[in-house]
Amino acid sequence: MHERVLERLNEAGLDVRPAEAGKLADYLLLLERWNRVHNLTGIREFDEMIERHLAESLALRGLLRGQRIADVGSGAGLPGIPLAIVEPKKSFTLIESRAKRASFLSHVQGALALSNVSVEHGRVEDLRGQAPFDTVLARAVAPLPELVGLTAHLLGEESVLLVPTKADVDVTTSGVDDRFEIRRIERDERELLKGALIAIERRVG
Repeated sequence: MHERVLERLNEAGLDVRPAEAGKLADYLLLLERWNRVHNLTGIREFDEMIERHLAESLALRGLLRGQRIADVGSGAGLPGIPLAIVEPKKSFTLIESRAKRASFLSHVQGALALSNVSVEHGRVEDLRGQAPFDTVLARAVAPLPELVGLTAHLLGEESVLLVPTKADVDVTTSGVDDRFEIRRIERDERELLKGALIAIERRVG
């Protein structure tokens, strides 16, 4: 299983070491086991999980800014868990409001000994009193204007909010708060992301 993950990710052009591939495979096995009871993901075939869960998550690696990363509405730990495995020197906070999913995230954190991961069980709008995160990840959490409203308190002047979303999203008519600048990031030549990737930052000045 570990060898299959390493092979498929390397074929996709992702630089993953054998030890990291082992943890990524262990994560998928935990996800598969919990999914039988808690329905964490609709993807159940292992090779498709590698492609959709691991490769798509790791495609964001080069876009991470700074050391403090928040994964909003982390769900089954995507993209936060795969990124935390390959970026052990960065700190990841997984924010999840649903109890069963937060329990799964805590279980993964302990089972894989991910010392750079913490789990916040609660709604993102209730997460207060922390310094801004350098990068905020939010996947299919809410429409863009609502998402910015929910996460604005997590974003500092130099933070970026990265949003993997549907391919046909129109950033010109998004209705996002005008204190923020929104742009589409063009996919790289590997085309690992199936939809669009949006970056949102505070406007300067």
